[in-house]
Formats: sequence, C-alpha cells, structure tokens
Amino acid sequence: MTNLELVNNGQESPVTCDSVTNWNGAEVDAYSLEPHLETVGNEILDEVENLIREFVFATERDTGLLTTWIGHANKFTWFKYTPRLGFTAGVHECGKSQALEVCQLLTNNSYYLSDVTPASFFTYTQHGDKALFVDEMTDSLRGGEGSLTSALKTGTKANGSVPRVEMGTNGRRVVQFKTYAAVAFGGVRVDAIMDSQNRSRTHWVHMRRAMLGEDPETLDERIDGHRFKAVGGRYLKWLQQNEQAIKGFDKSQLPKHLIGRDRDKWLPLFAIASVAGNKWLDRIRRYALEELDDSNQLTDSTQILKAVQDIYFNWDRYSVKLRDTKVTTGNLCKLLAKWTDEDGRKPYAKWNNGVDLEDRIIRSKQLTGLLGSFINARGKSLSTEGHRSMFDGDRTRGYLWADLIDASDRHLPESYRLECHAVTCDKGVSHD
Repeated sequence: MTNLELVNNGQESPVTCDSVTNWNGAEVDAYSLEPHLETVGNEILDEVENLIREFVFATERDTGLLTTWIGHANKFTWFKYTPRLGFTAGVHECGKSQALEVCQLLTNNSYYLSDVTPASFFTYTQHGDKALFVDEMTDSLRGGEGSLTSALKTGTKANGSVPRVEMGTNGRRVVQFKTYAAVAFGGVRVDAIMDSQNRSRTHWVHMRRAMLGEDPETLDERIDGHRFKAVGGRYLKWLQQNEQAIKGFDKSQLPKHLIGRDRDKWLPLFAIASVAGNKWLDRIRRYALEELDDSNQLTDSTQILKAVQDIYFNWDRYSVKLRDTKVTTGNLCKLLAKWTDEDGRKPYAKWNNGVDLEDRIIRSKQLTGLLGSFINARGKSLSTEGHRSMFDGDRTRGYLWADLIDASDRHLPESYRLECHAVTCDKGVSHD
C-alpha cells in the first residue's frame, strides 16, 4: 500500500523521503583523502605548515607541532601510542575551532564532532581506525563524564578498550569497545578542567587572540576544501611512501631525558620528523626539550621533596643534632620551616595564616597530605612508620629518610636532582 499525502489542490500524492522530516538523524561518513598518484618529496611538510599558517594564528613551535601531529594522525595505527592534541585558551574567540577544523581537513578517515557522549565516542573508535576532532570538549567534560575521561586515557594505547554490559536473549554479556584513536580537541580552559593524566598525554597548543593585521584567513570548506584535499592527499602519499622508515624509527634519536609517558607522547612526532630531514628533526627535538624545561616547574608536592632533599644533604645547616634514620612529622615541619627556596623565601614557615610564627609553619596533617601521594619501595603510600633506630629505642613513628630520598630521586624533575643521590641514602645513622 502506497503512503499518500494531500497537496494544496486536494489531490493525493505519494510521500517521498524528501517530503518528510527525518527525526532519526543521519549517519555521516568519515572524511577521506585520496593519496596523490605521483611520488612526493619531503617539501610536503613545508606545504602543510604553510597552509596551516594561512588559517591558524599560532607560533612557529605550534605550527611545527601541528604539522607532525597531523602526519601521525593519518597513520596512528602504525604506532603503539597516540598522543592527544589539545587547543586551549583562557577566553573565547581565539581560533580554537578553526584550528581544529584545519587539522581535521588534513587528516584521512576523520570526523569533526561536538557535544560528544561516551557512547558516541566508543561507536566512532570501536574499529580502531578513526581520527576524532572534538570541539567544545570543555562542555563534554564539565558534566562529569567519567567514562569519556577514561576512554580518552585508555584510547592512547593500541590495546585500549572499555567494557560494557549488554542484555540479550541469553541474559547479560560483557562486550569490549576499542578506544584507540587519534584524538584532537579544543575548548576554553580545557587544560584546566581535564584530569592530570590526560593533560600529560596531550600536546598542548595555547591559543591567543590575533590583533589587527595578525588575523588569519577565515576557513570556508566550500571554497578552500579542494586545497586541503590536494595538500592532504600529497601528505598521505608521502606517509605511505615512507611507511617502513617511519615504523623503523631509531629510538636512540630521542633525547635521553624523555622517559616514560613523555617518551611515548613524542615518539610518533620524532618518527615522522626523522624521515622529513634534519631541519624537522631538530625542530621537534627543540620543542620536546623546551616542554621538558617547562615541566620542570615544581608543584606543591615536588617542592616539598626538593626541600627534604636539601635538608638531608645539608643536615648541619638545619640541626646540631645527629641525623637519625627517620624523622617525626613534628620535627620535619620545624626543619622545613628553616628551608629557603631559590627565590630566598621560606614557604613552609608561612604556610598558614596566623599571628604567631608557630601558627604559621606547615602542620603535621598538611605535611602528611603532601607526602602521602608518593609510594615507597614497599608499594605503600609514603607515611610514618614505627621502626626502631639507634637514637630511638621506643619506636617513635617517623618518616624513614631512605623513603623520603628515594621519592625525591624518582619524582623531582631532572634539573633538581643532586648528583650524589646515586650514592644512596644511608640505612644506619649519619654522623656528618
């Protein structure tokens, strides 16, 4: 039976797909690039960067970072780890959305999204071959979307996935959704609202408003789309040509100070830059070392380790007593109150508001809160223990100096560590 509708003259007419509203939405195919047919040289990275500069107001560091990250995003399945790319700014109208779109239009098999839910994220990533560019990520995370936060973390690794329970005719069953995907996102102060683990997995581009004469071209995909298709297709071809060289990147070319998550985050960019030539490799190495220098800023937790380290290795400046193998929280607070930072301040002597000096120094509970985020060699949170020492026969509880110095060795930025740490913290009593 044919569905009919009445038209103006009272005559019946068949109902077509075009004559009704589609209330169910529509599926969208991934954006695709066609690889260029001919051989492409290393100059393609300069072409990509120049196109980015037309539409994105950013520093030389940022455009270089975007160029190599886009290369990785086109072939992220070649790597075991895919770093995130984040565009952030303190205010609106800094060009974050357009920068995000520029990157997406140069990335094959990608989607440009907003208002992302965990379910939609899993659906896009479950095949393990899509790159996602998410605008207004601040709004998506502000609602307390813990599942989305977790997916962003697990999705940096090739085996990343999340479990979900489905109900079927045979009852409940657990299914796995892959979360591995190259992901870029943008949002006002998204770096502040994002958890620390995702922050450290992300290459950040801090956007700023352009002044008169600095503003980039306005991107209109209907007009400029063919240019992105052409340049993106040549970049895709270059990547395909150099697949084995990129996959076989010699990791010894990485700066030796890049370890752990920093090493994983930078490796894909180094792999691409190394094939593009020394100019690009030198740039990426410089950016990585500059970021490493920036990350060497002390937090409240790492600053206290710096203070503990200085007190331990310069004991005679702080106490006339022999140094025991442990220290009580009360005594450590008093020692910290004497410590002076690089700017000549005594932060732990003025940690609290108060009239009397005794009221202002850091308190035991505050000290244990700062140190408790670190783990000792026995796999437990750093805390006071009741071990007997030579000077303490009644097992008064205190922090073991060995644990404190081990924490400073492991968690202080490279530039703050003392060379003598390799010597070891004594297990017995010191008589310096």
